[in-house]
Amino acid sequence: MKRRQALKISSIGAIGITASIGTSAAKNNYSFDHGVASGDPLEDRVILWTRLSPNKSGPHEVLLEVSNKINFSKVAFTIKLQTSSLSDYTVKYDFMASKHFDAGAVFYFRFKAGNTVSETGKTKTLSSDLVKAKIGIFSCSNFPAGFFNAYQAAADQNNLDLWLHLGDYLYEYPMGGYATNNAEMLGRVPIPKHEMITLSDYRQRHSQYKQDQGSKALHRSAPLIAVWDDHEFSNDTWKKGAENHSEDGAEGDFYARRSAAIKAYYEWMPIREQENKRKIFRDFKIGKLLHLIMLDTRQYARDKQIQPKDYIDKSGFNQGKFYNELNSSNRSLLGSEQLSWIEEIVSDSSAYWTLFGQQVLMTKLKFPDLTRMLDSEDIPSFLKPYLKFLGLGIPSNLDAWDGYPSDRSKLYSLMQKANKQFVSLAGDTHNSWVSELENVDGKKIGIELGAPSVTSPGITDVLKLNEGEFTNSIIKMNKELKWMDPSHRGFLTLDISKEFILAKFYYIKELEEINPEIEFSRSFKIYNEGSSLSVKES
Repeated sequence: MKRRQALKISSIGAIGITASIGTSAAKNNYSFDHGVASGDPLEDRVILWTRLSPNKSGPHEVLLEVSNKINFSKVAFTIKLQTSSLSDYTVKYDFMASKHFDAGAVFYFRFKAGNTVSETGKTKTLSSDLVKAKIGIFSCSNFPAGFFNAYQAAADQNNLDLWLHLGDYLYEYPMGGYATNNAEMLGRVPIPKHEMITLSDYRQRHSQYKQDQGSKALHRSAPLIAVWDDHEFSNDTWKKGAENHSEDGAEGDFYARRSAAIKAYYEWMPIREQENKRKIFRDFKIGKLLHLIMLDTRQYARDKQIQPKDYIDKSGFNQGKFYNELNSSNRSLLGSEQLSWIEEIVSDSSAYWTLFGQQVLMTKLKFPDLTRMLDSEDIPSFLKPYLKFLGLGIPSNLDAWDGYPSDRSKLYSLMQKANKQFVSLAGDTHNSWVSELENVDGKKIGIELGAPSVTSPGITDVLKLNEGEFTNSIIKMNKELKWMDPSHRGFLTLDISKEFILAKFYYIKELEEINPEIEFSRSFKIYNEGSSLSVKES
């Protein structure tokens, strides 16, 4: 499909569920350039969101309307809301749907300012009577890397009860940085062009991402449940810093940067805020079918990542010191508060399925020796410092749960104690994974599904690897890993019933044009066999 045609068709599709638009923004002084969104659905309420674009500063009034009719022939609820530059002109309202609609019923919402009407959003609450649910899973949406066709493809299916974003909803890098090679050609140069550090920077970047047509389509089609990962802050964030935050003070105070990132995130995302703004972990229940637990493995309690290069001395790599510190019970990913909270809520749950929505892989994972698969001239400069560690058998991603094995064991133990098998949903890697998780005794503890990225490059985009050779090698050397895909972008859906979970990986055909066509998919079924979960390709 030609890009111009795709843009035209996308515009027609947007009008399809949009209320009649008023006259020009210049005449009306207002526009809604970022669409509408809903999120954090409970049985009785859901967050409704938009962003007003006024042509002059100051406080402004926005009218929210809610109806069970797409044409708003009967308005069930209306309220006047205020916005200003203090919230970057975003509008967020926690709508008590139970006063107007049955739990689980679909309803519609829109916003008005002056004579201007926003797009129409569709959303719902989570009924405790639900016996089946369909959830979309997304991660790693990098604006300059390509169009968000995965969002559009999921919106076009028009059958999600809700969708999860597992982090890296946006990226902090400047133009010329990570994944910006084709940004000018695609018309997707990051705004601002420099790395985002200040509140204004984070707000501008959120604004840009929200204007992607695929993003707008998915946000208006179903409620979102999201958690942040590192790039909402800065690469490889931990509780006191980040790999991509300078230690010499050139980028200012890290805590100020983190506070700015959090403020912008809550302004621009349809998420219910807690008293402690750093606390994003929370849970959602769909009756006895599903208990969804959203974790923060990133910034709340995470200790600094271990770097293998720090364990090289005159004698070589000091494996003893490395493993002593890696396995230390004092090193934390979740922290005692979050672990205690998990223990409390899982012991109180009678749901048939327990899902963890979180950022990084739990799977124990070691990479094969990539130098054997690459010509020397194809080894990128960033990989060369790590080559000396490939033959040592150490975990390959110490920014994931492999870098915090003590906390992983603690989580597994408390889930065993509660007699809960679980499904872990992970993002972060840009690749797709299916694994059977085991504890240190080799007992199966759950299943992990790693979601592909929306646009961020995968390993075969970065390295000139033979895909078949690489996947066969990595699966062969990792007991838990059953399947992976290193080369395709897309999203994951879960069709959840008591009998099984159907996990389906959808891979989009195109990133560099607006085209939501699905190239192919792979499906797996997860069965609850009482004492354990199993996964089989279907």
